Amino acid sequence: MKARVLSACVLVPVIVGTAIIGGLPFLAVVLVICGISAWEFGRIFDRHDGIRTPLILLVVSVIVLILARWFIGIDASHRTLTFCIMGAMLCGTILCEQEVPKSALSFVVLTTGMVYIGWLGGYMVSLRQLPDGAVKFLLVIFMVWGNDVGAFTIGRAIGKHKMFKIVSPKKTWEGFFGGILFTMLVAALARLLIPQVRAILELHQILILAAAVSISGPLGDYGESMIKRCYGVKDSSNLIPGHGGFFDRFDSCFFAMPVAYYVFEFIHFL
Repeated sequence: MKARVLSACVLVPVIVGTAIIGGLPFLAVVLVICGISAWEFGRIFDRHDGIRTPLILLVVSVIVLILARWFIGIDASHRTLTFCIMGAMLCGTILCEQEVPKSALSFVVLTTGMVYIGWLGGYMVSLRQLPDGAVKFLLVIFMVWGNDVGAFTIGRAIGKHKMFKIVSPKKTWEGFFGGILFTMLVAALARLLIPQVRAILELHQILILAAAVSISGPLGDYGESMIKRCYGVKDSSNLIPGHGGFFDRFDSCFFAMPVAYYVFEFIHFL
């Protein structure tokens, strides 16, 4: 717990500060998060399934996808994803020609990593680029963190009923609903205390956003747990003391950010 708190004392100011500043500092942080997560993602398969995925190509492709979101926007960046997937197939074909074992699976890992980390992770950039993007991004990231804290605290205190006994044995229904409760609390307090939040969201709108984040975020966590469970991995790496790797720390964001982006896109109809 001490290591977790100390790591958070470093990560939180960096993420919050760069989100407020925006521009290249924020872009750099997102590139680091997604680039390292992509490396960790590919390494899980390479270390435990005998696959020789070109991790440099995976990381570079993810970085290119994030840069495309930044410079040409979400509406045009799908073109970049198209050519990245085609490049992954070409790479797999070359590996097969060189008689590299399981080269077809290398293509699968490359493509999945591009979409999972690069495309979904790119919504951090897209969310920040919305009008009032700093407020919206920080609101969502604090909801994700509030959900983590609530699920951990309530689950540890009273959790008895397992959600996924194989995928994530420590996760309970009590923790899941505790996470939703904490997320709602973060949302309500944010609207009560922060004028910029009140200016863009009504109470019922922010509660809808909180519900969406508190459900989608854990799905990202369970998804990563599924991958690690299949390969007998506890942490994606040990780069963040007390938290494991970047993939471990930001897995919820890869699901929560896209969902939040589309909630913000349609929330004014609600």
